[in-house]
Amino acid sequence: MKLTFFITLFLTSLFINDKVRLITYEGQDITTTYGVPNTFIGEYKGRKSGYLTLNEDGSGLYKYDVYGFSPASCKNQPIQIEWGFMVDKNNEILKFKREYGFSYPILLKSVGETSFKGCQDQVLLDFVLEYKDGTLGISSSDDWKKLKN
Repeated sequence: MKLTFFITLFLTSLFINDKVRLITYEGQDITTTYGVPNTFIGEYKGRKSGYLTLNEDGSGLYKYDVYGFSPASCKNQPIQIEWGFMVDKNNEILKFKREYGFSYPILLKSVGETSFKGCQDQVLLDFVLEYKDGTLGISSSDDWKKLKN
């Protein structure tokens, strides 16, 4: 399974250019891609009502587990997003080796009425976590795991 994942990741990097988008984060234009292996595509969910959905076309939804303080104009609803994994100067998906496996930085950009941190931030930096056993999770909500497709 792991070998297949890495082969898919390599092949995906060859065709990444048609699924590239710039997302501005903290004043910098960051090159990202939604041209990722299908293993990353789908829904990440935990014990509560929150979730992250990554669609193959680079769109998705983000719903907080716990909705904090926000102005009345900020509706408590799923956040419509465009997303992209950060890429390095060689247009390869950026990843960091960790004790548990790997982490992949991903930018989530709000494209609807509701945005992150009580409608204060348009873009959220998060990480998709790949554990040694092959399961995937999301760092912003430690119990969100990738559901089987």
